[in-house]
Amino acid sequence: MTQFSNAAEVSNAKKPEGVQIQTILNTIDFTNYIKTETKINISFFINSQNEVIVVTTNNKELDNVVKSTLNYKKIAVNELEYNKVYTVPVHIK
Repeated sequence: MTQFSNAAEVSNAKKPEGVQIQTILNTIDFTNYIKTETKINISFFINSQNEVIVVTTNNKELDNVVKSTLNYKKIAVNELEYNKVYTVPVHIK
């Protein structure tokens, strides 16, 4: 997590779903989109096929890239309820 380009840190990463979301977000090269550390909130839900659906973020510059990266990615769901909106804070270093 020392490289800027692969440093999406999900605050709830201790939970299995958080780890999976963090892994997916780490595929984004954030240096193309931001120049300094930033924090964003990602609101999402899990559909019945265990796919992440991003509802919104609080960062207009990163909204499209986060949605295109996370949307319809399957994750293993342990503690999350289907079709319930969750918000996860993400720190990008």
